[in-house]
Amino acid sequence: MNSFTSKYFKKIPVGLILLLLLFLALIYIISWLAHEVVGEKEAWIDQSVFEYLRLHVISPGLTSVMKSVTFFASAAFLSIAYVVVFIVLYFEKLYRRMLEVFVIGLGGFLIIYFMKIIFQRARPSDPLLNPLLNYSFPSGHATSGFIFYGLLGFLLWKTTMNQNLKILIGIALIIFALLIGFSRIYLRMHYTSDVVAGFCVGAAWMILSAWVLEKLKKQSRQELNS
Repeated sequence: MNSFTSKYFKKIPVGLILLLLLFLALIYIISWLAHEVVGEKEAWIDQSVFEYLRLHVISPGLTSVMKSVTFFASAAFLSIAYVVVFIVLYFEKLYRRMLEVFVIGLGGFLIIYFMKIIFQRARPSDPLLNPLLNYSFPSGHATSGFIFYGLLGFLLWKTTMNQNLKILIGIALIIFALLIGFSRIYLRMHYTSDVVAGFCVGAAWMILSAWVLEKLKKQSRQELNS
């Protein structure tokens, strides 16, 4: 039995094991944050970050920049952006990619929606934008932004573009997604824990959905070849 188990695990790609460990780590962080900040209402780190930003970072000029940055993960922008992606993929005749983007994007939206309903965490007081009426945990902007810009990076990686350029653009997309998350904290629309949870949810969903879609692809190929 031990010999069989050893041989079986040796056949599993190292990359897949690392992705599984990362996925489990993300789930743990989400669960821990939900327990601490929603269940136990431990908000001292969140409040400390707000206080530091108020004393050392917030300024009229930077506030204008953050308002612009946060728009790029808003529902209004992402609705148009996803349509543009669908149109590009359609004209490139990448119909399977269209389905993948649709499933991942819609799935991410549903996860955010139901998590907000489950945890029902109130938003921070005194936001620098017009207050929103929905719940705070996890950050929808952080989650949706991470998923969308992660998808752009994934689609870019599948092209024939120069690899070094792919890496540079991919890094830029990740940094921009992180900046969107920071903008939500800066503007007091979300607590830091909301944004960190949003990043983790987005990353976990990307890993899970990519794995499932890849398995379905392999299965369909095997059925066609059988």
